[in-house]
Amino acid sequence: METPRVVVVGPAYLDVVAAAMPEWPELGQEVFTDQVELAAGGFAIATVALRRLGVPVGLGTACGADGPGTYLSGLLAAEGVACAGPVIARTPVTVALNRAGDRAFVTAGPPDAQSLLAAGTAALGQWPEARWLHLSGRGPWSAAVAASARKRGLFISLDCGTDPTWLASDSFRDLLACVDLYLPNAREAACVTGRNEPTEAASALMDMVPQAIVKLGAEGVLSTSGQTVRHHPTQPLHVVDATGAGDVFDAGYIAGRLYGFSEDDAIALGQFAAGKAIGALGGATSAPTRAMCQEALGHLPWPLDV
Repeated sequence: METPRVVVVGPAYLDVVAAAMPEWPELGQEVFTDQVELAAGGFAIATVALRRLGVPVGLGTACGADGPGTYLSGLLAAEGVACAGPVIARTPVTVALNRAGDRAFVTAGPPDAQSLLAAGTAALGQWPEARWLHLSGRGPWSAAVAASARKRGLFISLDCGTDPTWLASDSFRDLLACVDLYLPNAREAACVTGRNEPTEAASALMDMVPQAIVKLGAEGVLSTSGQTVRHHPTQPLHVVDATGAGDVFDAGYIAGRLYGFSEDDAIALGQFAAGKAIGALGGATSAPTRAMCQEALGHLPWPLDV
């Protein structure tokens, strides 16, 4: 297995993803759907998407030896994703229910802060030659991992879930000051900045982090560069399941930068990858390979290796 160039640190889940339902079930009601898939979830999505794009990657996470953990480990091994971190009693599981183009989630987990810190420490220690850390910012534990990566000279990108209290805290702003790139969605950017309008939120982020890319779903992304906010629209596509689309975008963008692409080209790769991901149940299920991306985006200056 190749030495990882990117280390991803964060909670990994086994996702149970249900296809679109005609209605939400009421108590005591059974609702039928066409399909249910088991897929890698959480920060495992970005690792699978990066690996398919040809980037050697390692995942620092906490996973159990239970049934869900064994299945998840098998999915990651089949994709060539190396893993490091502690074994926990119970693997986190998320049930994602699709309806009317959006989702609702039921989650058992995630791992505790101590386990995630141990996972980050183990991953950085196991792969000292990595150049990039893609980090979950879902709690104060991530600041210690970021500080360790900073001492080693890694480029640090940050993504996280929507926890309004944590995102609005001074501790989270301190974390942003330690990273190079923040990749929130519009709601998360609003929580951090107090600005509900996405362009205003992106502008406010320029005072908090060197670079930000705010993901707007079907409306594309906003990128900050210098003192400007730029909109990168995307084509409307049919959505089967949007779970993990943002994580696949992250992977495409990171791969693009490691390939030496310009900002615009790296964003284009991220948007193409995310567009493919929404075409099937599960975030990484239909994440594209490098060959697929090269065929569709042949005008990009693809290198021989990452």
